[in-house]
Amino acid sequence: MDNDDYTAKMVELIELMRAIGNDTQQCEVKECARRISTTITDTLSAFSNGSGGYIILGLSEKNGFTPVEGFNARSMQESLSQACEKLTPVVRPVVVTCPFEGTNLVFAVVDEMLPREKPCYYTEAGPYNGSYIRTGDGDRHLTAYEVDRLLEEQHQPENDIAIVDGAIAEDLNPKLTEALLASERRKHPRAFEGREDIDMLLDLRVLRAKPPTDSAGRTARRKGKSANALAGLCPTLAGLLAFGNYPQKFFPRLNVTAAMFPGISRDEVFASGKRLIHCETFVGTIPAMVEDAVDAVMRWTRGGAAHDGAASSSITASAPYSAAILRETVANALVHRDYSADSLGTPVHVDVFTDRIEITNPGGLFGAVTSRTLKRPISTSTRNPFLFSLLRATTLAGSATLSDDGTGYEQIEAILRNEHRPPVRIDNSIGSFRITIPTAGRVVTGPSS
Repeated sequence: MDNDDYTAKMVELIELMRAIGNDTQQCEVKECARRISTTITDTLSAFSNGSGGYIILGLSEKNGFTPVEGFNARSMQESLSQACEKLTPVVRPVVVTCPFEGTNLVFAVVDEMLPREKPCYYTEAGPYNGSYIRTGDGDRHLTAYEVDRLLEEQHQPENDIAIVDGAIAEDLNPKLTEALLASERRKHPRAFEGREDIDMLLDLRVLRAKPPTDSAGRTARRKGKSANALAGLCPTLAGLLAFGNYPQKFFPRLNVTAAMFPGISRDEVFASGKRLIHCETFVGTIPAMVEDAVDAVMRWTRGGAAHDGAASSSITASAPYSAAILRETVANALVHRDYSADSLGTPVHVDVFTDRIEITNPGGLFGAVTSRTLKRPISTSTRNPFLFSLLRATTLAGSATLSDDGTGYEQIEAILRNEHRPPVRIDNSIGSFRITIPTAGRVVTGPSS
């Protein structure tokens, strides 16, 4: 872009703000009549941690977004550059001077930082006190939870392979683990043929060893010659969620809660006193929760029970939702959600309204995946790689919903396009991810549960 392009963009933004009467999520104006605004570092941090944005210096919001008398563009451009140095990592916006209504303004374009560089924070305050995010037309502090999630982006989280306190190897379902081992030996004979079951479960991170107390105990376990071969071995979180007898024995809120509302708003229940049409909680392994949640939603919305095979990938004229789309979205919510200690008490929510379904999970998109690339993936990444791999190796809710190439949402969009329906809406933040699926028509509700 040349200077004329930046000027045209700035004018476009000013015209919008004059029309609506305030700053926007995308653009912040500062008067800076005599000195740089004391909150400029907040805004630089917020745009860097979010989706980027624009800053205009020398414009008065209270006077209808008109130029500030006596504004010194050259001085403020230098002051803005100095303010950028006060953040970690240092912010490097494009900063230009643009003519506007007989004077000059300072226009800055702040790009979103790479995931591995976040959080961007005011250095003196530190990451937990000096990190901001853009909300509406203002900047707010990131919560400690949000800062922790951003810090996780700097390395691969290992929450999915954490040892589960109190769990023992017998808390795994033997039929499910036997099926896993048989499948892996068949698919990857060079890696697993002839390997002992215990060694395979350790390599796949279904089990992990507690820190041994002595070398003798370590030798007995590794050789597997003793009747106590499983002693000292514990299931990982991924192992329990994929193959456990009852994972909620240890994590009662790692479930799926589904509710059907009587209208298009939560207020119709929470404010008016109306009752939910249906409300259920689904437990068990991730494959079981996916299947049970999809069956229930299809039943509630009068789409009929979800079926395996080709029939589930299409939608009948009377069905407001596709079972294939529901499977994809619920499965992704459970597989890619945040499993840090801060979120172990938070379930995945499936909220059914008469015009849409909202599926929400804790933890936003991870790594190279953003809201912009999700539907047209260039590269993929996952917060929980071992859990993902284990569920890829088994049958997940009757269909291959987990793909290494990240095309799941492209498949959703293709189904919706073929049915001449609106696309899904994605709402992504540091702390949560929500996908909204539009209905084909008003959902017929049943009796209250």
